[in-house]
Amino acid sequence: MQKCRRLRYLLLLIISVFLISGNLYSQDNIDYSKQKDLKDVIRKVFGSKKDSIDPRLKFSEKREASFTFLPGISYNPATAFVLGFNATKSWYLGTSKITNNSSANLAASYTTKNQFKFSLQQNVFTDDNKINFQGDARLWLFAQNTYGLGSATKPDDIQDMDFNLIRFNENILMSAKKNLYMGIGYSLEYYYKISTVDSSGIFKYPNHHNTYSKLHGLDSTKSISSGPVLNFYYDSRDNTVNAYKGAVVDLKYYNYNTIFGSHSNWQKITLDARVYKSLNEKKSLKLAAWVMGSWVLNGRPPYLSLTSTGWDKYNTSGRGFIQGRFRGRQFLYGEIENRIDITSDGFIGMVLFANATTASDPDSNIKLFDSVEPAGGIGIRIKFDKYSRTNIGIDYAIGNYGSSGIFMSIGEFF
Repeated sequence: MQKCRRLRYLLLLIISVFLISGNLYSQDNIDYSKQKDLKDVIRKVFGSKKDSIDPRLKFSEKREASFTFLPGISYNPATAFVLGFNATKSWYLGTSKITNNSSANLAASYTTKNQFKFSLQQNVFTDDNKINFQGDARLWLFAQNTYGLGSATKPDDIQDMDFNLIRFNENILMSAKKNLYMGIGYSLEYYYKISTVDSSGIFKYPNHHNTYSKLHGLDSTKSISSGPVLNFYYDSRDNTVNAYKGAVVDLKYYNYNTIFGSHSNWQKITLDARVYKSLNEKKSLKLAAWVMGSWVLNGRPPYLSLTSTGWDKYNTSGRGFIQGRFRGRQFLYGEIENRIDITSDGFIGMVLFANATTASDPDSNIKLFDSVEPAGGIGIRIKFDKYSRTNIGIDYAIGNYGSSGIFMSIGEFF
């Protein structure tokens, strides 16, 4: 009951942020000539000539693309040590005054847990925001821990899963009115070579995935979810990479059906809502809030297609817990983050954040809010590109049951 109250208070706080948003600063009066990023530091160190173009014309007049490429080694609790690269691009397909900036993220990596990941996500706006293209494509040869369904699972429920994933989600939306879009899309999730192994790599039976699949009459070695998507999308953010003001609400209806090659018929609704506000005129203090939910309406969804921690579009939810830690037929997540510029030029910043997760498992009679798992932490931000507002993020977060980890990103986590 106490955990239930905690999440309700968090959700109430997030709703309050929406309600008071009109009273906070929203003027776009940033003077980029007084901002500093990592590229400025590199140019200064190596003595390069300063850009002669007025920084304020970077996007609005010249519409030059901002490109970020970072190879390197990192660490994540779900993957251990990672060797790979992350490339992001931000650009305009129209005048910036009437067109949102488009963004794309390409990443590839190999981990010390023998995981290979290749991902491409994009959010593209045509001139005057007439058409919006949203995409998420992945090829993952992956291994990950799973704990069963619901948010009441314990660390001792851990099991190791191996699987490969091909995902292709693409949506095309048309502008209905200012900031509001409606459209259709297609979603494919193909999981194959699924197995659960023990610490010696030997097949483990029974296991969470096999037991669930048998109960619902599903194949325990592979699954295909394929079908159309209806999409309603609202986006008033001033920047899609790192918003200082505005909100985004993404509502999707998925209809996976055997007609489209799906192994089973099932339907779900997903909601992703975020709000951003500057708390002072200099934009040095910002507040961001995020609510994400997924509700299976009917049918027999595959185990791995059920929403879980860290499996959102950019794999950023649930800092403080390992990816896949909580999974459920119904899933609700809330997070709030305070973003603070430490230096007056915006080069160094920090964040304070807290989140909470709840998930259901009807097979065990576990409902949403029966168990709520909180987490939170602190992080540092280094401005990589001031024009696109791209930051390098390094966060430390802790969760329940002694869970903790270091989480890294290019761009904000939400």
